[in-house]
Amino acid sequence: MAGEFLTTVLDRFAVSRWEGAPRLESRSGSHVLPVRTADGRSAYLKATPAALGPAAIEAARRELCFYRELAPVAAVRTPALLESVDDERGVAVLLEDADEPRDAPQWTVRMWADLGRALAALHAMPVPTGARWRRPNAMGDLDIEQIGAFWSTSLPEVARLLDRRCVLGEQMRALPPVFVHGDCHTENVTVADGALVFCDWQSAGIGRRSGDLAFLSVRATPAGVSVPPVLLDAYERNSSCDPLLLRRAVIAEELAILVFEWPNYAAFANAVGIARVQRRTRELARQWLRTEALTAEPPGA
Repeated sequence: MAGEFLTTVLDRFAVSRWEGAPRLESRSGSHVLPVRTADGRSAYLKATPAALGPAAIEAARRELCFYRELAPVAAVRTPALLESVDDERGVAVLLEDADEPRDAPQWTVRMWADLGRALAALHAMPVPTGARWRRPNAMGDLDIEQIGAFWSTSLPEVARLLDRRCVLGEQMRALPPVFVHGDCHTENVTVADGALVFCDWQSAGIGRRSGDLAFLSVRATPAGVSVPPVLLDAYERNSSCDPLLLRRAVIAEELAILVFEWPNYAAFANAVGIARVQRRTRELARQWLRTEALTAEPPGA
């Protein structure tokens, strides 16, 4: 059924697979294909068959809604929506070619600074209304045993972090909610004609700005890349939020993602990448716990 939906969409949009083009990543299960239109233009097709289940279809419809309603007024550049399908067989979008993403090690300091400015603009957009844009709380249902088992030999502080996860959550929520991309990493941001183009809006909605900023580091770490300070510097210069609360929120967010969520995705990384994530998590844990201990000291201690 999934293959039939893809074939149907290819015929309906009158596009053909672009053989030899680089494959695009899709951990959601959707088909993401570089294609050629009937008049020879390059584009890409994202097809989500109903067989993937209700959650996948809901995410695909959220992305389609974004391209139809919000992309025309978005504060960042996005691919143009060329065609779409939404019926009982699935959801598909045909989007203009936004060029190829660059791996995190290929990002320049200027690109990181541009990304900080772009995210500040995105987060300053009016917050949309409607249930579609409410995002689930990823930390709401944690498998404590799995987390403890994964980090038992590489993160001595894991028990303390689990005990203090409410404090992490409070710091992450210290700033008002904003409209976020929701899956912000370098493979979802391309560079076309010198400008950043934000792709893959299936996770977009109302959330924490620290999530977009921290997830960049989470995804870059396995490749051995440290996000440079210019990202947050540029964000702060173009945002009205409190810089101290922002930086505390970003540290708490990255630490929470790595400790509580990353074990589910470790299978996507090789042994070197896992070791880098473990090292980064230990650094963040010690930094955060040290800061918390100093903050908790009574005056004059």
